[in-house]
Amino acid sequence: MTMLFQPLDSDGHKRSELYHAARLSMLQCRVLTRFDRVEEAADKVQAAAELFAEAARPVGSTQTLGM
Repeated sequence: MTMLFQPLDSDGHKRSELYHAARLSMLQCRVLTRFDRVEEAADKVQAAAELFAEAARPVGSTQTLGM
């Protein structure tokens, strides 16, 4: 009987390495996606803060708040 694939070693070490590499890759993708969401939310917060500062500024004032 011929084997199409080489068997994994008996203790499952190669299988474990493949699993952990795949898991790490998946987690890295999730972290990058989460960072993108956080960055987008931070941009929205900053834009809202600038609008609030503009609305709260007295009508005749030309002073900036450092934003």
